Amino acid sequence: MGPVIQILGPTGAGKSRMALAVARAVNGEVISADSVQVYQGFDIGSDKLDAAERRLIPHHLIDIIPDCAQFNASRFLELSFAAASGIWSRNRVPVVCGGTGLYLTVMMQGIFPETKKSGCREELKRMAVEKGWGALHAELKRIDPEYARKIGVNDHVRLVRALEIHRNSGLPPSEVFRLSCSPFAGCRFIRVGLHVERPALYRAIDARVERMLANGLVDEARGLLRARGAACPPFRALGYKEVLSHLRGEIGLETARELIQRHSRQFAKRQLTWFRREKDIRWLPASDSNAVIALVRQCLSSKP
Repeated sequence: MGPVIQILGPTGAGKSRMALAVARAVNGEVISADSVQVYQGFDIGSDKLDAAERRLIPHHLIDIIPDCAQFNASRFLELSFAAASGIWSRNRVPVVCGGTGLYLTVMMQGIFPETKKSGCREELKRMAVEKGWGALHAELKRIDPEYARKIGVNDHVRLVRALEIHRNSGLPPSEVFRLSCSPFAGCRFIRVGLHVERPALYRAIDARVERMLANGLVDEARGLLRARGAACPPFRALGYKEVLSHLRGEIGLETARELIQRHSRQFAKRQLTWFRREKDIRWLPASDSNAVIALVRQCLSSKP
């Protein structure tokens, strides 16, 4: 197995085009780490590069689901490793591009196989309502003091997930994480984050939403709604869910526009919070492709 390059960052930072530039510079192929771009037809709202641009460099894990099948981190890990193996066999370099932080993380850390018990997460959320989040944190501290020290009482998502892991597996979450294994184990990851100053990032996000709407996002969503129905998983994604509300007559188009922009800015902030916790990411200006390519080349040429 060879090295893996990850080009990551918040929505609106220009990851797709940077990954394309890096792949061209280092004899690479691109693997998308986007939970919506896997679905055929959901093009404008997921901001896919057009087919002509993707023909310049082979792209993987885009348009691989023709229906409404569920796609998750476990499936991504399996398919991304298969794609990377093929890329290595051609003596090329996998360039992973995406903002789905979980997908990027499981490539390195793996996923512990667990048998999920029905209703477990809902039961934990009811417990939080009835007894307070402090009670859940106290339970985590009792079963896994090591992991409880790493997350706060207000980190509701990770707190529920930790207790869910324990109830499903019978093991402390920290032990489960240690037992996790990724097929990429032993690979060298070169992780480059694209930095954009917050005001500029928000302007880019707002402009991108304007461009998506001008390019026909509403018509795209209308056609997909007729063909696949509102229960299709991508309709829960940013951009599509707001347009779906518009198509149902719940909100006007201007309100949908404002909501997509606001939710996109909030999403970018959450992405940055996720990525800032990971200390192995090297951050460079998103506008400086030469610096990114130079860093990647330096890392590829240096000994692990």
